[in-house]
Amino acid sequence: MNNRFKIIVSIFTLLVLMAGCSSKSVFEPKKVSGYVSFDGRLPAAIVDVTRSGATLENGQVITKKEGLLDVYIPKGNRFLNYAQKMVIYTTPKGVLSIKSKDNKVEFSKDFKKMIASANLKGDILTLVFADNSIMAYDIKNNRVKFSKKLDDISALDARMAAPYYLGKLIVYPTLDGRLVIVDDKNYKVLRDIVVSSKPYFNNIIFLSVLDNKLVAATENRVISIDPKSVSFLDVGVKDIIFLGPRVFIFTKDGKIILTNSALKRLKEKKFKFANFSTAIFGQFIYVIEKNGYLIATDKDLITANVYKLPNEIEDLMFTTNDTLYYGDKYFKLNKIK
Repeated sequence: MNNRFKIIVSIFTLLVLMAGCSSKSVFEPKKVSGYVSFDGRLPAAIVDVTRSGATLENGQVITKKEGLLDVYIPKGNRFLNYAQKMVIYTTPKGVLSIKSKDNKVEFSKDFKKMIASANLKGDILTLVFADNSIMAYDIKNNRVKFSKKLDDISALDARMAAPYYLGKLIVYPTLDGRLVIVDDKNYKVLRDIVVSSKPYFNNIIFLSVLDNKLVAATENRVISIDPKSVSFLDVGVKDIIFLGPRVFIFTKDGKIILTNSALKRLKEKKFKFANFSTAIFGQFIYVIEKNGYLIATDKDLITANVYKLPNEIEDLMFTTNDTLYYGDKYFKLNKIK
């Protein structure tokens, strides 16, 4: 009797496990409109990705603005940004270099601490360090123009926005969920804006200006700021596209939320169990779904078509406006069938 009881319990346990596996929640489109095939191979596989670009195993870089460049950074360095047709990269210990498109190093300096993000305008290099300090550095005269240490942080999101030049202002996206606005003449802090105050993974991951409003986001909140008002939208953010006066927010629970620049919701579309990776815009809004699908929707979120990718998304991936780079392959959006 005892053995029989054990057998029944074992069978019941197996059935429960099987039921759990069969009910796993994954995105399953009702209709697949076509299939995506890769157009070609990269010279090497992607080994690192940032908000602004990707690095291949051979040191070659891909940028948002110009795609694959014939520019190489040394092994062990990390690509930070592409500004003024220059590649900005750093070592883990804080040696930052700026290289031109002809592979000539135009500037190099040891800042002696890890750099999270950077940007360049004229001779002014703006930096956010991993210890949550910010700096403006004059690369022509080799001197610090501005420096400020902010609150310590415990953990951060790997997606890190770069400082933003707004007319005569510099907007620093901090690692503790703030925007520090500094004038570029006297280097005085004009405004310190709290976007989110969560204790972990609270760094600014998106930052842009549209329709005369400053729009920024952490992984849990989007904010829109103008001189007269501040608007918030609390959502789990996977990606954001700024398109004219519109904001497309791609959430962790499979929603595409369309808002205006003041974050007023205009339309919303839900894709059940979708796990978004990243988004691209061209003729349509394209979203990469990690189980191996490309979702294409019009810019008013009225209709949507789903295409099958060659693989599930497991390797590193980077997108420009018209191309998806995945592992050591790529495909162009205008060739979707």
